[in-house]
Amino acid sequence: MTLINIGELARLLSDKLKNSEKDIPFNEIIATRNIAAHGYFALNFEYVWDTIKVDIPDLKTKLRAY
Repeated sequence: MTLINIGELARLLSDKLKNSEKDIPFNEIIATRNIAAHGYFALNFEYVWDTIKVDIPDLKTKLRAY
């Protein structure tokens, strides 16, 4: 559910902000949310685990710097 929440919040950001921050993969974040929310049978759990262990901490660091 946290991945869904992160993706939903990313979707609500302005296009101007999303386009200005090239270090943050907003389209991938939103796409991950869509798969988790609507295509859960297509979820690759290794991808989800990697996202939780690597991508979320990296995103957290980038957002703190913002």
